[in-house]
Amino acid sequence: MKRDLQLYWWGQTTSALGSVFTAVAMPIIAIVQFGASPGEMGLIAAAAGVPAIVLGLPAGALADRIRRPRRMLVALDTAAALGVGILALGVSTHVADTGWLICLGALEGVLSILAGSLYFVHLRQLVEADRIGPARARLQAGQYGAALLGRILAGPVIVGFGTPAALTVDVVSYLLSATALLGMRTPDGVPVPAKRAHKGTLREVAAGLRFFTGHPFHRSLLVFIVVPAAAAAGLSTLTGPFLLRVIHLPAAYYGLAFVLSGVMGLAGSALSARVLVPGRDPRRVTILAFAAGTTCCLALPMAAGPLPLATVCAALGIGVPVFFGALANVALISVFAVDVAEDAMGRITAALQVITATTAMIGALAGGALGDRLGVRPALWTLCALSLTAVALAGPAALRSARTLHEADRERSSVVSVNPR
Repeated sequence: MKRDLQLYWWGQTTSALGSVFTAVAMPIIAIVQFGASPGEMGLIAAAAGVPAIVLGLPAGALADRIRRPRRMLVALDTAAALGVGILALGVSTHVADTGWLICLGALEGVLSILAGSLYFVHLRQLVEADRIGPARARLQAGQYGAALLGRILAGPVIVGFGTPAALTVDVVSYLLSATALLGMRTPDGVPVPAKRAHKGTLREVAAGLRFFTGHPFHRSLLVFIVVPAAAAAGLSTLTGPFLLRVIHLPAAYYGLAFVLSGVMGLAGSALSARVLVPGRDPRRVTILAFAAGTTCCLALPMAAGPLPLATVCAALGIGVPVFFGALANVALISVFAVDVAEDAMGRITAALQVITATTAMIGALAGGALGDRLGVRPALWTLCALSLTAVALAGPAALRSARTLHEADRERSSVVSVNPR
C-alpha cells in the first residue's frame, strides 16, 4: 500500500503540474490570440460545469458500483490527454477558435466529474480509513507544489515555445499519471455490499443529495461550500482580463501572478496535518477556513497603482484564499470520514461536485456578465461583497450546529471506550 500510495502521489502530482500549464495557457489563448470578451471567458469557464450538472449524480451512483476504479481512472487520463492534444494541434495550425476552448472545457468537465467521484473510492483501496485525512493532505501538498512549479515555468515555456507547447506538457502529464496507475500492485477491486444490490440508481442519487439537507450543520455547510465556489468561479473568470487588461501585466509574467497560490496551498496543506489533530472538531475548522478564505479575496480588486505593487496585491488576493481553501478541503474530507458511510462516499462526493459545479457555472456566467456591464474591477468588488454577506449571515448557525455534533461525537466515543463490545 505504501508503494502504491507513493505512485499515486507521483501520478497526481505530475498531472497537477501539467494541468497548470493548460490553466495558464487557456486565458492567454482566449484573450491574446482569440480576443475573447469577459462574457466569452464566462462561457469557457461555465462549459466545464454543464457536464457535472447533467452527469454528476448518476456518476456518483456509478462510482459506488464500479468494481475496478483504477482501470477507469487510467481510461479517464487517456481521454484527457487526447482532448488536450487535439486542442494543441488546432492552436498550432491556427484552426482553433473560442469554440474549441468551450468544447475542451466541456470534455474536461465530463472527465473531472467521473474522476472526482472515483478519487476517494480509489484512495480507500490504498490507505486505511483512519489515514484518509493525512493521505489526502500529502496528495494535496504534492498537487500544490506541482502547481507552484508549473506557474513558475509556464510563462517562460509559452514565451519561448508558444501555447501549444504548454498544452503538450499537459498531454504528457496525463500519460505519466496513467502509467503510475498501471504500475500499482494493490488489487484493483471494490466489493459491492449486498445491502445495496437492489437499490435503484435514482434512490442512490437522492441519498447523495439528502446528506446535504438532513442535519442543520450540513445545511449550513452547504452555504459555505456553495457561496465561495460561486464567488471563486466569478473571480477566476475575471482574473485573466483583470491582470492582462486592467493592470496590464505582460503575458510573459502572467503565470508568476499565481506563484504565491502554490506556496499558500503547500502551507495550508502542511498546516492541516497539525490543526486536524485527534479531538479537534474538523467541522469548526472547515467553517472558519472557508470564511477566512472568502474575506481574503478582497485583496484582488484592491490591486492598483504601479505595476509591481498592483501585481503583488493581486497575487495576495489570488494566493492567500488558496491557503485557507487548502485547509478547508482537508478538513472537509475529515468531516466526510466521520459523517459518511464508506459505501456512500462516491454518491456524496458526486453530489458535492454537482452542487459546486452548478454554483460555479452560475458564478462564472455572472462574473462575465458583470464584467461586461460594470467593468472588470467593479464586478470583482460586487462578487466579493455578495460572498462576504452570505458567509457572515450563515456563520453563527454553522458554528452552533458544529458544536452540537462534536459534543455528540464525544459522548459516543466515551460510551464506546467504557463499553467496547
